[in-house]
Amino acid sequence: MAALAGSAELLAGGELAAAWRVGVASNDPIELAAAAEAASLMAQYRAASDDERRFWLERTEQAARRLIELFPDDPEGYYQLAHAQAEMIRFVGIFGKIGLASAIKENLDACLKRDPRHARALMGLALWNMELAQRGLGWLYGARLEEVRPLLQRAVALEPGNIEIRKNYGFAMIKLRDWPAARAQLQKALSLPAVSAVDMLHQQRAAELLEHIP
Repeated sequence: MAALAGSAELLAGGELAAAWRVGVASNDPIELAAAAEAASLMAQYRAASDDERRFWLERTEQAARRLIELFPDDPEGYYQLAHAQAEMIRFVGIFGKIGLASAIKENLDACLKRDPRHARALMGLALWNMELAQRGLGWLYGARLEEVRPLLQRAVALEPGNIEIRKNYGFAMIKLRDWPAARAQLQKALSLPAVSAVDMLHQQRAAELLEHIP
């Protein structure tokens, strides 16, 4: 029965809201990480409005902060918090953006300090460099476009079968207007086996991005 399933199992099956409810009440790091992931995916793929996106991003932060509080040496809490903050940054004013941009980098660094091979954190750091540099704020934070591709290449080398990383690699190449690289990464994301409902969500987004490549 779904009521007896753990957060990680519910997440893999695509029952995202249930995964958050079950996981956020847990004292288990895997379950808390799954809760944060589920809420993040709700914000990205299921929310129908900005208010609903903020609702789920706040719940991502809640689960991530609980994970950090209970397990400060676990890298995943810092990654999930950085990811939520990166999505939340669009909803705050200029001073809020300044603070969040610094916090995102601090949390990604905290994750990579605990696990230098955390592929999604390397992906997140690549996107952080890209977004700030393209907005003309790179000088303020030390973000550089030259860092984007090497960080994504490292992430792919660590987890070549990760559909989300391939999708975001393709997204980054679109932003950099490297159409052949974007197409190659998105096609790779679609060719990889989807082993969970989460993978299928990322592939759906990859397909949408691929349609808009000239």
